[in-house]
Formats: sequence, structure tokens, C-alpha cells
Amino acid sequence: MEREVLLSGDGARPNLAFAAIVDARNGMARAARSRVPRRLAAFAAAGLLALSALATQATPVTAGQTWNAYTYNSVATVTAAKGLAELFDEIGKRTNGELKIKLHLGGTLQIKATDITQAVADNIVQMGDDAFFLGSVPVGAVVRLPMLVHDPVEYQKVSAILAPALSEAYAKRGIVVVGQYVFPEQVIWSRKELKSLKDIQGQKIRVISPDQGEFIKKMGGSPVTLGTAEVPAAIDRGVVDGAITASSGYGYVWRDLFKYNYRLNLGYVSSLLLVNKKAWDRLSPSVQTVVQDTIREIADKTTRAMAAEDQDLTQKLAAQMTATSPSPAEVEEAGQKIRPYYAEWAKAQGPEAAELLDQVRKALGR
Repeated sequence: MEREVLLSGDGARPNLAFAAIVDARNGMARAARSRVPRRLAAFAAAGLLALSALATQATPVTAGQTWNAYTYNSVATVTAAKGLAELFDEIGKRTNGELKIKLHLGGTLQIKATDITQAVADNIVQMGDDAFFLGSVPVGAVVRLPMLVHDPVEYQKVSAILAPALSEAYAKRGIVVVGQYVFPEQVIWSRKELKSLKDIQGQKIRVISPDQGEFIKKMGGSPVTLGTAEVPAAIDRGVVDGAITASSGYGYVWRDLFKYNYRLNLGYVSSLLLVNKKAWDRLSPSVQTVVQDTIREIADKTTRAMAAEDQDLTQKLAAQMTATSPSPAEVEEAGQKIRPYYAEWAKAQGPEAAELLDQVRKALGR
């Protein structure tokens, strides 16, 4: 299968049709700011629509289709990105070339990590790998509430409870949820001393969701939301002191930036695989089945691979930085401080979220 992985600064060129769409969008925005004549703005809009149609129009089934996929993962060697590369290769092979998917790594396109869902909804890219989706679909936070889910088995159980609501919410945005993979336990890393719960106080910690941010605030720290590609420079400039991630996520990738690892498990993070519904509907039913089966197989494989390597990487990292496991008293203290937030979150999100939270807590027995 033809697969194109674009890395920042590697000299690779992005898909030209996509680049044209982005340039047209940027041109429209500049035109609006400079108050150019309406006729010119209309011309730009027409050009954008024409380019969009050119980039995404259905081709005969015999010729196959090519999708653009975007991920927040900015490094091709992390297991999650390698899993995506394998997934798209397999889809091409198993559909006999009827569907080809080009992978664009985080930072190679003008799409923020927090805007991936919207980019898929707008058909800017036909497929998205989105771990930052809570800003677009807040109900998904019910299984990410800090300190609520304690192990992978529990996460699998509550994820099944959430799945119908998540699919319904995305359907309203013209998106099909075709799968997910799950990162291992999320822990805290820092360049500053971080050996206990109280050491979080005063530190600026990168988070990927409002709920992680709420935890950091309740511990006396300052949360900062950043896309994956932005983190190394932010740490280097002192914009943030640390980050929440898994060892097999970016703990190992960013190992030279941190000196401390506090092994308090805040929970688990899923990354959703999203497809624009119009693009999905252009596929034949047989191809859709192949794609879904392949995604389920490779996504599960990626989840298992990250879980298997997480312990090994954690041990390797402990040899080059100070790694500290929290005491039972600290775990209990962290849980007590964040627990009132669960009800606050549900109340803010509405009756559906409150009902889901109730189902999740009953399933977990807490």
C-alpha cells in the first residue's frame, strides 16, 4: 500500500490539494480582516469549495479512494504512530487498493491538536486520530475523570458504557467513530522536584483535557493545554515544568527533558479514530466491513503493545531520573480532593452526563 508519513523539517511535501485548501482558508480569513470587497471574498469562497470538491470527490470504485489522515502524534517512532502506519498499510492491502490513507504527523499540517475533530467534520481531512476531543465532545470525559478508573480492565468496562453516547454525539457532527486505542496509566513528569503530591504545588503542568487540568489546580499547580508537538519547546522555554503522559506515550520520548517522574496513576486516555461520514458513505459496504475489522484488530494490538512496553520503559527511565511511587495515603488524599469534581462536572454537562457518570460509578463500585 502507498503510505506517506510527513515529518516536520524532513523536506516532505504535504498533499497539494490539502495545502491548497488550507491556503484558501487562510486567504479568506485575511480578506475578512482587511475588509476586501465582497466580490473578492466570494471569489475566494468559490475557489475554496472547488478545491474541496477536487480533493475529496468520490472516484470510481475501481480507481480507489485516497484519504488524508491527521494525528496529534508528532514522532513516527512512538508505538501509537507506528500502529497507525501499520493500520493504514493493512487497510490498503486488505481492500486491494480501493482505499489508501496518507498519514500526516502532528505539526505537519495547519491543524491544532484540539481541532482534529472539527477538521474531520469539515472534511479537511477524512480521518482523524484524536486524543484531545473533550473540547468538542465533553461527554467523553466521563471515563477520564482523574482517579476514577484504576486499571485497564475497569477502563474497558466503562468505555463500553460510554460508547453509544460517544457515537451519537459524533454522528450529530457528521462523524463516524470507527475505533480507539488506549494509552497506559497517565502519570506526572517534571524537570522540577516532584517526589510527592505536595510537590505539584506551584508547578506548570501540561495537560490534554480540562479534567486533567482540574486535578492539577486542586493540587495547587497550574495546568497548561498544549498539543504534543508543542511540548518540547514549551519545556525548553519554561512555559511548562512538566507534563502528564504515559511512559510508553511520550514519557520516553521526552526523557531528556525531565528529571522526575511521580507515578500517581490519574487514569487512562483513549485516542479516537474518526472518519468524516460523507467520506465513509462513499465506501462500499464490503470495504467498510474490512476497514472496521482491520481497525479493531490493529487498534487492539496497539493498546496491548503500549501496555506491554510501559513497564519496561518505566524501569529504563528510573535509571536516569528520580521515579517515585505515591504512598497509599497520598493516593487516598488525591482521590478525596478530586472526587467532589465528578458531580460538578456532571452538573455542568447536563442530565445525560449525570446519568452516564452514575452508570460508570455503579459499574466500578465507587
